[in-house]
Amino acid sequence: MMDPSDPPRPAATPEPEPVTAAPPPPPAAPPEKRPLLKRLFGISLWGALKLLGLCILTGFFVMAANFDPGNPDFNLAEALRAILRQSFAALGWAITNFWQPALAGALVVLPVWVIWRVVSLPWRK
Repeated sequence: MMDPSDPPRPAATPEPEPVTAAPPPPPAAPPEKRPLLKRLFGISLWGALKLLGLCILTGFFVMAANFDPGNPDFNLAEALRAILRQSFAALGWAITNFWQPALAGALVVLPVWVIWRVVSLPWRK
């Protein structure tokens, strides 16, 4: 029995049910690899514009130096001086003849770019 001096006890509340954790989601399947040509040559529009700009810039220097590696009288120091002398003239000329330096630069840049893409292919997803 209850002693009158004991304070009244609150009504018993049912014990809360233990919360069971949801089972973990199944592991996600690894993403599919992109096709080889997509991994090798797939670039964004911005990447293509940067590549075109690099081709044009390289073409300015190639054409300003009258670069001919087959010439036996080729002199690197003289070629660099020619680049400095003709840079401003080449810039004005290139504004009117945009496609020629782009093509000349592409002849240098694109093979290097393709080789870089092939070499770095194993590290791209």
